[in-house]
Amino acid sequence: MTADETGLRELRLSVREFLEAKSPEEAVRKLMESEPRFDPAVWAQAADQLRLPGLVIPEEYGGDGFGLVELGVVLEETGRALLCAPFFATVVLAAQALLASGDREACARHLPASRPAGRRPPSRWPRTADPGIPP
Repeated sequence: MTADETGLRELRLSVREFLEAKSPEEAVRKLMESEPRFDPAVWAQAADQLRLPGLVIPEEYGGDGFGLVELGVVLEETGRALLCAPFFATVVLAAQALLASGDREACARHLPASRPAGRRPPSRWPRTADPGIPP
């Protein structure tokens, strides 16, 4: 499913308004010096209100099933706001790696967007014992 131009504008505006309210420059600077380097409450709100973790997850795994165009809009806005959150590590890297693996069982276990906001795809993968793949 791909959103039309109006849908893309609405997505951009929703994400921008949320980030302007929840991720102002002062908050970003403070988070850059803290541990964890993101606000779990804001990440949970992004999951609950905007469903960002499930944006490009296929509907069969509980996501919204949008594509790369919509992901690009969200990435532009998170970059614009310098969002301190595990969005890129989880939604772009980990979730897309799981999907590319073709392991339907692993996808079903780790990807459902309806899970509590605290659970997300792993952003760190275990080192492999395969000598052909560097750790």
